Amino acid sequence: MSLTSKILPLTCRVIPMVQRLTQTRWSSFKSSRFLEDLSNTSRQYEVTKDPVDWEYVHRVLPQLTIPEPLKKDVYPSGWKPQAENLENRPYFVARTRNHMIPCYLKISNLKTRKTTFVRRIKGDIWLLEKEIKEFLAPQFFQPIRSQVNEFTGVIRINGDYVNAIKHFLQEKGY
Repeated sequence: MSLTSKILPLTCRVIPMVQRLTQTRWSSFKSSRFLEDLSNTSRQYEVTKDPVDWEYVHRVLPQLTIPEPLKKDVYPSGWKPQAENLENRPYFVARTRNHMIPCYLKISNLKTRKTTFVRRIKGDIWLLEKEIKEFLAPQFFQPIRSQVNEFTGVIRINGDYVNAIKHFLQEKGY
């Protein structure tokens, strides 16, 4: 028995099955519906400028800016707003547009390298780096390596120190 005699019956069974699975539709202009002239149809909607009606529309539309959080003594999540009297300090860490502290963790190299980033720093960035190192040194028994990018306002610290730095910045009022 030759190889072609074995393959031929198999292809005869496979090709119709593939055609059924793909289901290509051969259409023509005769099978399509006729287009209607839409200019003759009357409008099925009405334009209103009534402010009472627009209240319902404004509730559905997304807000363009994040609203300011409500002032409370204690928030259930433990979140604290930024203090208001921070002008006289040598450095400033601005919150994000969602009112969060800009401290992030980046994991790279197959989850073996962890790097903490503190962003949105203005002012004396070197003093902030020194204070962060002094805060972290007693808690972690290893040398703390960091890199300061003064141009972009970013401090990069090798290791996962996100929660500790967020706690440090919250205690400072940022």
